[in-house]
Amino acid sequence: MAIGSLSSLGLGSKVLNYDVIDKLKDADEKALIAPLDKKMEQNVEKQKALVEIKTLLSALKGPVKTLSDYSTYISRKSNVTGDALSASVGAGVPIQDIKVDVQNLAQGDINELGAKFSSRDDIFSQVDTTLKFYTQNKDYAVDIKAGMTLGDVAQSITDATNGEVMGIVMKTGGNDPYQLMVNTKNTGEDNRVYFGSHLQSTLTNKNALSLGLDGAGKSELSLNLKGADGSMHEVPIMLELPESASIKQKNAAIQKAMEQALENDPNFKDLIANGDISIDTLHGGESLIINDRRGGNIEVKGSKAKELGFLQTTTQESDLLKSSRTIKEGKLEGVISLNGQKLDLKALTKEGNTSEENTDAIVQAINSKEGLNAFKNAEGKLVINSKTGMLTIKGEDALGKNSLKDLGLSAGMVQSYEASQNTLFMSKNLQKASDSAFTYNGVSITRPTNEVNDVISGVNITLEQTTEPNKPAIISVSRDNQAIIDSLKEFVKAYNELIPKLDEDTRYDADTKIAGIFNGVGDIRAIRSSLNNVFSYSVHTDNGVESLMKYGLSLDDKGVMSLDEAKLSSALNSNPKATQDFFYGSDSKDMGGREIHQEGIFSKFNQVIANLIDGGNAKLKIYEDSLDRDAKSLTKDKENAQELLKTRYNIMAERFAAYDSQISKANQKFNSVQMMIDQAAAKKN
Repeated sequence: MAIGSLSSLGLGSKVLNYDVIDKLKDADEKALIAPLDKKMEQNVEKQKALVEIKTLLSALKGPVKTLSDYSTYISRKSNVTGDALSASVGAGVPIQDIKVDVQNLAQGDINELGAKFSSRDDIFSQVDTTLKFYTQNKDYAVDIKAGMTLGDVAQSITDATNGEVMGIVMKTGGNDPYQLMVNTKNTGEDNRVYFGSHLQSTLTNKNALSLGLDGAGKSELSLNLKGADGSMHEVPIMLELPESASIKQKNAAIQKAMEQALENDPNFKDLIANGDISIDTLHGGESLIINDRRGGNIEVKGSKAKELGFLQTTTQESDLLKSSRTIKEGKLEGVISLNGQKLDLKALTKEGNTSEENTDAIVQAINSKEGLNAFKNAEGKLVINSKTGMLTIKGEDALGKNSLKDLGLSAGMVQSYEASQNTLFMSKNLQKASDSAFTYNGVSITRPTNEVNDVISGVNITLEQTTEPNKPAIISVSRDNQAIIDSLKEFVKAYNELIPKLDEDTRYDADTKIAGIFNGVGDIRAIRSSLNNVFSYSVHTDNGVESLMKYGLSLDDKGVMSLDEAKLSSALNSNPKATQDFFYGSDSKDMGGREIHQEGIFSKFNQVIANLIDGGNAKLKIYEDSLDRDAKSLTKDKENAQELLKTRYNIMAERFAAYDSQISKANQKFNSVQMMIDQAAAKKN
């Protein structure tokens, strides 16, 4: 004992010492602490065993929950005949055979653009220019600066469209193997890429349509386009359509009439054939688009143009160059040239001039030059256009070079899309974006993708290839009983793992008097009987007695559950509705016409298990909480008992120390007296 050591007590030597205290303390600990330790050990064992039982019940709840869920009994599976498509079906889809003829797959737009290059790092352009195209209801203008590489241009296209249109450098082979490709990320006709210029209509007129000559003998509708000779030519469009035609039919007829008129005109025949000029329908046939990939002006003329949905009847030309800043005020020095035509800035400006005055003077000077046009825009900046679509800017002397920045200009060459088209932007469409087209049980359908999930709710189709004529792919939708079979297998397995654990923890051997840890816990002892009571549930129907034994489930004399899969499959296939009613439940009406739901056997199992483990009021949760409280209480009791013993034996040790001091003094006095006696005795002798 770590309190100290005591001397002997004289005649009582070796009777009162710390060995005695230790023995007394050990006796007290056995009487007070040991019982608490045993109870705490039992509490831990109970908590551990309870966790195991709850885990086994949770494992049983999994298949029970599935078997008490309505969707399990309307589960479906599909089988596809042929390789044209794959399919999946959701719960509740009617059992049927679906015939699908695939005429076209949805595809994206694929285009070659420009010349070929020896490397992706080759310079794409020696001039500043702009790539113009339209897709997905949006116009794009991608700025291309002189000196940009092939790879730079590809990335700029992707960045400008947020990846909806991808610039890709493809290695195609040959002496110059690298080619710029412009492809769409998504499929469908609305993802077509239209380079150059375009006009679009949105037809809403549902009346009969007649396109001919007006009272003055002029065409009610005509197209004014740049022909193969580079000049503008007007082509009249003639058409008669009845009122009964749909918007889609009218647009298709207008498209055909325009194409035929252009094909019959020698100025446009080759342009239609090679795709330089194209006319398409978009948005499911609701819109019409006229495209000139050369970038030429497009004009729809005539009194019927607006009626046909052309709210904009002519394309808007883009400005060739806009200065980066307003022109500097005051006197400017030096000489610059535009397409070789010189401007003396010193002669055009003077001290005290405002920026606006300098701009007006320079605009006037540019407009006097051959083939050039300039104006001041709403921002006060200089805008310059060239009749040829090309503009070369140069500082003719040192002062002129320095003054370019004061004008917001840079030396170099700028070229319009139209001027660049024959060299940089020569395009070739390799694959035209299109919708998928198929028939679904004879109904014609188009979709922008090959993933189709909106024809019939719950049926998801992926189109993979076209079908041969009169050989449709067939999707066979049938009942899927596998979830029921698998869940019953899991149920049997989980039950057979749970019951031995319950037997072990609630057992009592009368001979050995040995009891399981939960022998006296009624809620746990009742689990097995509660489950078996539900297992034995049966109901009389028009088809006879419904019980789990009918579906191949049985218990042997040792309480082990087994499943006859053949018997189960036979029962499921012979009367799936009876299975659903017995397992899940059935609905009926009472005498008053109110809906009544009769719970099935697995709904009853689910309720038994839920009462045990689900929520704060579940029986085993309440018992678990009581064990937690007991554990805390026992811990507190042990701490109090230990503190009591510590205090008791500290006091005892202090008293022993005091006794030791007194005994020591008495011993000293006794020794003195003894010495005197011994001395007196010695003298007598």
